[in-house]
Amino acid sequence: MRTGLFVLGLFLLSLPAVCQQVCYSSEYREQLIAHTPGLAARIEAIETFTRDFLNRNKTEVNGNANTSTSTGMDIVTIPVIVHVLYNNASQNISDAQIRSQIDVLNKDFRRLNADTVRTPDVFKPFAADPGFQFELARMDPNGYACSGIIRKYTPIQAFNINDDMKYSARGGDDAWDCDNYLNIWVVSLTSGILGYSSVVGGPKAVDGITVQYSAFGTTGTAAAPFNGGRTATHEIGHWLNLIHTWGDAICGDDRVADTPPQKGPNYGCPSAIAVTCGSGPYGDMYMNYMDFTNDNCMNLFTNGQTERMRAIFAPGGPRYPLLSTQVLTAIPMPDTPATRSVQEAAGGRLSIYPNPASSVIYVQSSETIHTGMTLEIYNSMGQRVMTTSLNQAVQAVNVSTLGPGMYYVIKIDGSSRSVAKMMKL
Repeated sequence: MRTGLFVLGLFLLSLPAVCQQVCYSSEYREQLIAHTPGLAARIEAIETFTRDFLNRNKTEVNGNANTSTSTGMDIVTIPVIVHVLYNNASQNISDAQIRSQIDVLNKDFRRLNADTVRTPDVFKPFAADPGFQFELARMDPNGYACSGIIRKYTPIQAFNINDDMKYSARGGDDAWDCDNYLNIWVVSLTSGILGYSSVVGGPKAVDGITVQYSAFGTTGTAAAPFNGGRTATHEIGHWLNLIHTWGDAICGDDRVADTPPQKGPNYGCPSAIAVTCGSGPYGDMYMNYMDFTNDNCMNLFTNGQTERMRAIFAPGGPRYPLLSTQVLTAIPMPDTPATRSVQEAAGGRLSIYPNPASSVIYVQSSETIHTGMTLEIYNSMGQRVMTTSLNQAVQAVNVSTLGPGMYYVIKIDGSSRSVAKMMKL
């Protein structure tokens, strides 16, 4: 009987960890590694890159043992595409709810959040402005104007961590190129899952984060205690190569020097110092975004976490291509039947440079040039604005008379066509 009571007691003590709604990124990571040949090696290579980069750029900060990278504090702007998958009306969250989440991200990742006043004084020296901002994408992968939001009905009542939401063929919506966008899937997740993130270095087709629709943003369907938008902040931390503060093990290593070691996740909203794994005298950093506390108790990333996140944007890093994306700076084409018909009429690709251009473009063709080849330029409304003969493998074309905006440059060779998009300054 006593043995039975002892076992029952252990079971009851374990209930908080079992019943809490939590991030499933670590479980997803292990699942993905087990089913993706070579992924473990890629993850280790990225870890080596990160460690080497930080070691090369190490400096002393305020006399502490923290480090500061020489990446500078240029703001990194990340285009966002939100895939809203709904099985019923309540899951089809509003634009206002989505914008509220973007607002939270832009505060949390710049340390502009009002609840910085709740950071304990002992941890304030470690709190950092990571220097990231987020914007809904204004141009889709085909160059058309978009809202940054996709809404799609799904027959799936609730998704789990098998990535079905990331494939149209499995009831979800396909990812946009992760070298140009941060994909966020907002869905109904099976009980207990608040969200999860892809693995840095993992397959591009599943890159991004997934968030429970009732834990996204600060209004609409967002429900306490996860109505502060911090689930997305937490998952994007993973997307930027952060690990849970306890290192996903008992007294594990999160590979950040200025987060105290801790035995495991904290839940709810701690009100007292909890010293675990030698984290004294100040205890666990339970207010860190990478812990499991409630939204209104999270309020900081550290200097070390900031350095780790920004390291993957260094040349050669896995997120480096995002720095050169043009989906927020280029002028998108209106998505109209006229522009669609022009693009669909042209099959192959054509090389032009410079792009954007101000006065002259050079059109390069890998095919043999012969009499009868022509070059046509169309504006963003699908209207032809220029025609010229193509008679050289690399041909200069004067575009100085064209107004600023997006254009199609189409090479025509009989029934064959190839196209390139040009930005005129």
